[in-house]
Amino acid sequence: MGFIREFIDKYIKGNEMFSRFVNIFSVDVLVRGANLLLIPVFLYLMTKHEFGIYNYLYSFALTAAGILNFGFYVALAKLYADTIDNKDKQSSMIFTITSSLIVLLGLSLIIIYFTKADIYFFNYSMKNNLDQINTSIYLSYRTFIFIAIISTVFTNFLTFFFVSSENIPNLQRFNISRLILSNGTAILILYYSSSDTVMMRLAITYGAELLLTIVFGRFIVRRFIPKFNIYYLKKAFKLGTPIMVAAIVGIMVNFGDKFFVMKYAGVNEFADYSLAMLLATIIVIIFQSFNFVWLPLFFKEKDLITLKRKTRRYTIIMFLALMGIGILIFIGVWIALKIKIIPPTYSEGILILLPILLLAQVFAALIGLYINYMTYFEKTYILVFVGIIISFIGYFLFDYLSKTYLSVGAAIALLILNILTFIFYYTRTEYYINNRLRDKNS
Repeated sequence: MGFIREFIDKYIKGNEMFSRFVNIFSVDVLVRGANLLLIPVFLYLMTKHEFGIYNYLYSFALTAAGILNFGFYVALAKLYADTIDNKDKQSSMIFTITSSLIVLLGLSLIIIYFTKADIYFFNYSMKNNLDQINTSIYLSYRTFIFIAIISTVFTNFLTFFFVSSENIPNLQRFNISRLILSNGTAILILYYSSSDTVMMRLAITYGAELLLTIVFGRFIVRRFIPKFNIYYLKKAFKLGTPIMVAAIVGIMVNFGDKFFVMKYAGVNEFADYSLAMLLATIIVIIFQSFNFVWLPLFFKEKDLITLKRKTRRYTIIMFLALMGIGILIFIGVWIALKIKIIPPTYSEGILILLPILLLAQVFAALIGLYINYMTYFEKTYILVFVGIIISFIGYFLFDYLSKTYLSVGAAIALLILNILTFIFYYTRTEYYINNRLRDKNS
């Protein structure tokens, strides 16, 4: 008990960071976490095969959006902090980055649509698939995949705007609206409709989110000074391009596990894997809530010794807290299976996969904590080199372990890759901090 009391006194009582985190956690995490509480509803409204296909298409759209955001959300967070003392420059910066993202995303989707690059990719990903799923499935959903990509890009960008401006009330309203309009409407339509559940869920969920992004986008527009500044566009590309390139070379990590599970195990086992991954995502959601609070303070802090000390402290706190939450998630899922809140058809797969994926997500969260430093030091190009190395290792790991152990092999491969990536970013961060302090003192 003495250890717990000492821990609370040292890290929690009077801690501004903790109090702000609780403020966001009370709505942000709980609202977004409510999406996960709705998973059992969708499991009963969709067959296991449909659930597997939906999540594969969702993962595909999420991966594409991670590339087509051009890393501008990172640039927005960094440049917002840099222009905090000059509102005119800040407004010009916001206008420049936002308008550029709209134009670049629009042009990219037009090029992809007419060159059919997405179709070729999906055709390749489905080559030699165990269930012989062909490209016609993707073609029937293609329009809604594009809507999902657009919605995901701007939802992420708008979220980072609210975070950077510390406009937490509107972030909370935005997330609550997404929960009610997107998921609530999707559940009602799926319940009363006998149409294709995959198509209906894609169309309703992402159509509603895109509409909400437009509505809440007015808060960005209000901050505009319609003055295009090429300097901020160059800075956005300098910070964002490595993020985008890293997303491209990181496809093997972000999408590779899904690709090889679908290839070697088929749709039904992929449904188990994707359900376990969705549940493990709770870990990342909690970290993102913490990071939303941390980022504005992180970029404002100029004392590297203080920053280093705080980061180490939060690394320990986050690791212990997320491990504890992971154990609670596993127990909760086990109970949900026993009382059949989750259909029994999923029980055999997810109870084996879940512990591995939960641990993998804990390390993914810690990676995010240290990737912040790459932006702080304007060394985002490092992400490209790391992505290339990890993707190269990942291809052989995913291929061998998935072929041998199917979805469990993919989960183990993902865990190994996340541990390796964390070790690299931790050591690289230490190197940059020590170098900067050495230069400052010399």
